[in-house]
Amino acid sequence: MRSVSIVLALAMVMALALVILPSPTRALDPPKLSITIEAGVGRDLRFNPATIVLPSVPIILNVTLVNNQTGPGQQNTQHTFSIRDSSKAKHIEIWVNTTRARASVEFAVNSTTQMSVRGVLFTAETALAGGFLFFCSPHEAVGMVGNIVIGGVAQRPSPEIGVFLRAYWIGIISPRGRSCSRS
Repeated sequence: MRSVSIVLALAMVMALALVILPSPTRALDPPKLSITIEAGVGRDLRFNPATIVLPSVPIILNVTLVNNQTGPGQQNTQHTFSIRDSSKAKHIEIWVNTTRARASVEFAVNSTTQMSVRGVLFTAETALAGGFLFFCSPHEAVGMVGNIVIGGVAQRPSPEIGVFLRAYWIGIISPRGRSCSRS
């Protein structure tokens, strides 16, 4: 009789736990970040900002490109926000054809090497400064480029330098610089 009441008590506790505890849900959607980039600043052929810093990955990035090219004869200068893959095929490209024109694109930065847009996953081209390269198609040759970095890290990782410390701690090197020998 006692074992029956214990089993019933456990069953009631388990049923209560199922009601109180939240049910598992699908994986959380990645956060979204929206940024506006100026294409052409006054008479200069450059992006502002030229570096986009992502706090983490994966993340959905919404880029709005605004044509701010001004000056005599430059009101109809065309600009793009473009991203290629490692084989130089363009996967992302939006155009702004006149001053104050705007265009937007949304894509996912999945990792430190991969992006996806419209369901297509690709390995993005890397920038010389590190991170992913973005560029203006008509003005890339004159240096209208930028980069997307993750966590503010735009440098290549440095080589490992911890070998000596590990050798010291496992007893290969003694604290006074003499090698240890076991007899």
